[in-house]
Amino acid sequence: MDKKQFFEIIMTVCNWDESGDDDKVLEPLIEYLAEQSDETIFSFEEIMAELLYDLDTRKNYDIACKCDTHNDDTFLYSRCVALINGEDYYNKVKSGKISNLWNMEFESILYVPMWSWAKKHGKSPDDYSYSTTKSYETGSNVDGWRRRWIPIFRTK
Repeated sequence: MDKKQFFEIIMTVCNWDESGDDDKVLEPLIEYLAEQSDETIFSFEEIMAELLYDLDTRKNYDIACKCDTHNDDTFLYSRCVALINGEDYYNKVKSGKISNLWNMEFESILYVPMWSWAKKHGKSPDDYSYSTTKSYETGSNVDGWRRRWIPIFRTK
């Protein structure tokens, strides 16, 4: 699975008629992934983590705080809005062209891989043990949070 396929699955499989009820929007996605291989479920989570990681920057956090009060969790949940709205929306958020997501949340997408895997295997979601190579938790993207200092040179 690549990023394009990730977004295509979200946009075509989710139940958009249920907008406003995140769990109902995601039900068909969970069903779809539960029918796929473990590798596909893990790939979905890897891509999701990478996309969220890429939005985890001080610049985005500062913009988000201008729109609404944020902490580590709410900033993550707002970044999830960029994923659920598709590739074009995500790319516009990443380039700074959209900021209305910072007062919204879509936390439920974070649990889709775990719920899908559990459904597939008839196990508890607590038994899901896959870990992504990148963390999507706020502050994980060290380079994205590093302040860019501009040296000031004094001349006589």
